[in-house]
Amino acid sequence: MAHAVADALWRWSDGGALPIVVDAASCTLGLKEDIVTQLEGQQKEQYESLKIIDSIAWCHDLLSNLDISHKLQRVAVHPTCSITDLKLVGALKQIAARLADEVEVPIGTTCCGTAGDRGLLHPELVLSATREVQLVLIDRPCDAYVSANRTCEMGLRHATGKKYESFLYLLEELSRPQAN
Repeated sequence: MAHAVADALWRWSDGGALPIVVDAASCTLGLKEDIVTQLEGQQKEQYESLKIIDSIAWCHDLLSNLDISHKLQRVAVHPTCSITDLKLVGALKQIAARLADEVEVPIGTTCCGTAGDRGLLHPELVLSATREVQLVLIDRPCDAYVSANRTCEMGLRHATGKKYESFLYLLEELSRPQAN
């Protein structure tokens, strides 16, 4: 599969001319770190020349060019394990700070326990891993709940009852030109 992915990304990026923007941090991490270990020769060289960018880094670089139409009061951010491994927690918090007056990363925020699809099959894992986060969010509700990985967002939504979704949706909504 690594060979097929490498070939496809090479084609889709027009031979490495276009960057590859990935909208799920765990996928970004896998594409950046795992695929190349399975490649050799010219295919490995080509793959290493690809510019693979997580959507957090890509949007962070775009922030200065975006007009945020209005800000929310509070937004909760859940940095996933992969966001932490990619060293993008600060960038995600900076994006959130452009979208809200207060950014909440609840005490106890670590791995949400979803672990790919494991938490979807065993929801008790997510409930246990997020018990401290749940308590913070009950006491300090937010206007939006964001992260950057769909399965984590699904697990967090189930465990907390809060509508977690990709930060991309909120960024798009709040940077959309307002009708006069």
